[in-house]
Amino acid sequence: MFRMTSYLCYLLGSLLLLSCNSHPGASQKETATVTPAPSPKTDTKYVNGIQLTSPARDAILKYNDLLKITFDTKKGLPVDSVEIFWNNRKITTIRNGKEYQIRVPSTQIGRNNLKLMAFHPGEKRSLSSVTVTVKPDKAPEKLQYKIVKTYPHDTKAYTQGLVYQDGILYESTGQYGESGIRKQEMNSGKILSALSIDNKLFGEGIALCNGKIYQLTWTSGKGFIYDLRTFALESTFTYNTQGWGLTTKENTLIMSDGSNKLYHIAPSSFNVIKEIEVYDHNGPVKNLNELEYINGLIWANVWMQDRIVIIDPESGEVKQELNLSGILSPAERRQLNDSDDVLNGIAWNPEKGTVYVTGKRWPKLFEIQTYTHD
Repeated sequence: MFRMTSYLCYLLGSLLLLSCNSHPGASQKETATVTPAPSPKTDTKYVNGIQLTSPARDAILKYNDLLKITFDTKKGLPVDSVEIFWNNRKITTIRNGKEYQIRVPSTQIGRNNLKLMAFHPGEKRSLSSVTVTVKPDKAPEKLQYKIVKTYPHDTKAYTQGLVYQDGILYESTGQYGESGIRKQEMNSGKILSALSIDNKLFGEGIALCNGKIYQLTWTSGKGFIYDLRTFALESTFTYNTQGWGLTTKENTLIMSDGSNKLYHIAPSSFNVIKEIEVYDHNGPVKNLNELEYINGLIWANVWMQDRIVIIDPESGEVKQELNLSGILSPAERRQLNDSDDVLNGIAWNPEKGTVYVTGKRWPKLFEIQTYTHD
């Protein structure tokens, strides 16, 4: 009996001690165990179950063409639905049949991606895509011009870039041993300052941005940033293509490299924000050279032609074009080097709404006003 009583006392004491230690006021710290939530499980499996049969790879289309899309599916692999995407934007969902028709969107010229995604039972999917080329469905509008005023131009200046601002004309020149930048008063023609660059570099286009001058070089992949007022060199930048033309669209630079591409570039880093391809109704417009941003559009010289194309900077479509083949007299033409003394140089005067144009080693710089026929 004594042993049983002792045992009961011991048991009661142990329970009492355990109860005290588990009380919220006890000195022992509590620990909580957190069990992580399981990661969502995906059972999607991609299989080879669909094949685009039309349009063909590298097909050439025009804006608003009626495009017939056809596809085949793998035998023995049922299809619940098929989604169609144009440049990753969903167009529609097909639940029956193997064809669909769309109007080619007039949003982006050049290379466009058409993709089909098929959904099969059992969390299976399949993909098929094709890249097609899209061009505008109409010719650019033809601009006319009249000469407002003519200025003398240095026939030693192999013009690569031209910019006007506040009564001052900035011009960059090319050729090894002749490359540099100059600024002159528009009305008097007085040279205010000039600089030359290394004889091993071939100067190209320039642009003004945030109180600085950006200058490209041709094949060295190196550019320069100068103070606009003093021409003091502030820094350099690099790029992975050739440098041809340069202009400023608000706070963005736009560069050409002699192809049919234009590059939108961040001035602070010279990183490419995006690139666009330039097309007219005939196809890609190559040899894009000197650039100027005017009223929301990019004007571009086409190298070795007396043609300026006027481009939508977002889509790349050539909206207008200007033929300046007759702006120099036949006698002046005969004095030029036919191999490369061609039209190059566009500058915009926003106060007057006029454009300055010239060419490599041309004897004149022309101030023109453009217009269209009603």
